Amino acid sequence: MEQDEELAARRVGTVVGGYALERVLGVGGMASVFAGRRADGGVAAVKLLHGYLSAYPEVKSRFLREGPIGSALAAVGPLCEGLPQVFESGVADDGTAFLAMEVLDGETLFDLLSRTGRLPVGQALWLAQHVLEVLAVAHAHEIVHRDLKPENILLLKSGGLKVLDFGVAQVKGVLPDVGALPDKTRTKTGTVLGSARYMAPEQALGKVSEIDGRTDLFGLGATLFHALAGRPIHTDKSDGTLLIAAATKRAPPLVEVASDVPAGVCAVVDRALSLERDQRYPDARTMRTDVAALRAGKPPPFASARGPGR
Repeated sequence: MEQDEELAARRVGTVVGGYALERVLGVGGMASVFAGRRADGGVAAVKLLHGYLSAYPEVKSRFLREGPIGSALAAVGPLCEGLPQVFESGVADDGTAFLAMEVLDGETLFDLLSRTGRLPVGQALWLAQHVLEVLAVAHAHEIVHRDLKPENILLLKSGGLKVLDFGVAQVKGVLPDVGALPDKTRTKTGTVLGSARYMAPEQALGKVSEIDGRTDLFGLGATLFHALAGRPIHTDKSDGTLLIAAATKRAPPLVEVASDVPAGVCAVVDRALSLERDQRYPDARTMRTDVAALRAGKPPPFASARGPGR
């Protein structure tokens, strides 16, 4: 990480995609983000894939696909206001892949939980409903995010929310105004992508043919579990044991680790975290209806009718 930060600092003052990089906004595991400004005064958050990762064609392809996926979904309608706008994507003169995106002012759910430990129930339900609105549109176009986690949910200071990083998304359909993505950006059977701590079992097992919208609902359920319980569903520390746990271990019922959370909320989270796909919510719209009912002070109709999702 220190080396990445040093390399990012050296980038300041250079020009990428017509944007002069003015300062470093953040450095992550795969990319650095800069405040960029065009000659005409236009500003953007310029996201650069780390140079050593740009040398891998598959990694570069997945990074660049975030642009067309995000732009296409954001153009679908108002329900995708929860996606950041991507102005352009491409490859710099030195071969480094970049995205120029709207500048967002806020913090990730991960950073918020690092400070507060837990979220109030009302805030967690608000977050869930907004994420589900994005997922409902994405899944309607056969796009599965595959990496929903607190780090990829940005809470804006203005009060909104953005779902970040569709770079490892599974795309089966044809995107409006984009068409079908090239096969080289699709993931091969047996490849595990995503974060094990929030990963559905079929994803942890590398069963790509079984990944669908319900995989994202598990990821959202795992995120809500963490937000409401103050801890992830699996507490294994190493990547290897986490992956095994994600593939084989059931999540504990939320009430066992967060007894103050209302029963209806626990029922919704538990349903989303069912080990078997057909025991989860069938789609994002159904889960969104349950969350909306909870926010209105009513029982969640789907979860209440089916009992514990265990």
